[in-house]
Amino acid sequence: MTDTPEKPVTSFDVARRAGVSRSMVSRAFTEGGNISQKSREKVLKAAQELGYRVNFLARGLQTRQSNLVGIVASSLDTPFRSKQVRLAAQEFISHGYRPILLPFEPDDDIEHWLSVMLNYSVAGVLVTSATPSSKIIQECHRLRMPLVLINRGQTQDIADTVQIDVAQAGELAFNMLTRSGHKRLAVAHPRKPSYSVTGRATAFIDKCHSEQIPVKEFIASSQSYEAGYDIGGSIGLALDQIDGLFCATDLMALGVMDRLRADWNVRFPDDLQIVGCDDIDQAGWGSYRLSTMRQDAGEQVLAAVGQMLDRINNPEAPARHFNQRLTPIFRNTTMSYHD
Repeated sequence: MTDTPEKPVTSFDVARRAGVSRSMVSRAFTEGGNISQKSREKVLKAAQELGYRVNFLARGLQTRQSNLVGIVASSLDTPFRSKQVRLAAQEFISHGYRPILLPFEPDDDIEHWLSVMLNYSVAGVLVTSATPSSKIIQECHRLRMPLVLINRGQTQDIADTVQIDVAQAGELAFNMLTRSGHKRLAVAHPRKPSYSVTGRATAFIDKCHSEQIPVKEFIASSQSYEAGYDIGGSIGLALDQIDGLFCATDLMALGVMDRLRADWNVRFPDDLQIVGCDDIDQAGWGSYRLSTMRQDAGEQVLAAVGQMLDRINNPEAPARHFNQRLTPIFRNTTMSYHD
């Protein structure tokens, strides 16, 4: 004989236990609800005794409003993205919202996942993965669904964006490598294009061309540590042709450094200067001490969440675009820096 599952506790049960109306139970669990402190405490006590929990999802579906927010993110195995998502979730929670995370892989259909988000009546969607098409952006705009894109580019002027200044990133990497007189440069970046990673690498190449300095390109399979380690083999074979290398991500740079040390006994910066981008925690580890450019994830999150909250309250406001400047971080992989 099997046990019969217990019937879920409902708001009616709480109202009956507390001796109040069901609408008063709802007000007790609604921020800013019109209810006295004494009545609220009576309801909360009854709810605790019965083990009642508010079904915020059901409430959102019924009212077409919710305190749920969607976060669509890919590459969660990379340190910068995982930090970015963690900080975004914490910031949303601090404002009374409950984040729903949809992990997204590069080959997945982002249109499908954003459509799923819309079906949950979320209050807004934060995207840190592939840029949504104009169709889905238009649909979010039509539904007055706040949509904020982080480092996805400015595809239309109806979606709020937070993005790094890719032109500044390319110029900054160039200056960090050439201040000591080095002028045989190279750049390593992943094959698959993206707004921020490809953008900073392209800006670096453009800066080299504008200064009439030749630059070699090394194309990696991805922006991962493993891809960096792999492309390090090709870089090692070209060490007699380069004295400064810009890796489009820190994670790639760490892989390159380990490969060059293992197979060529390269010393940084004596044999090769190297600069990364992002300033992930691992870049500061003692075995790397990588010179890099800091992309402040906390600043990005504050800007993105702020944009979304403003959009929720002012759906007709013009789209806003926050352009983030990067900060140079000089460590052991570049020559001594002097102002």
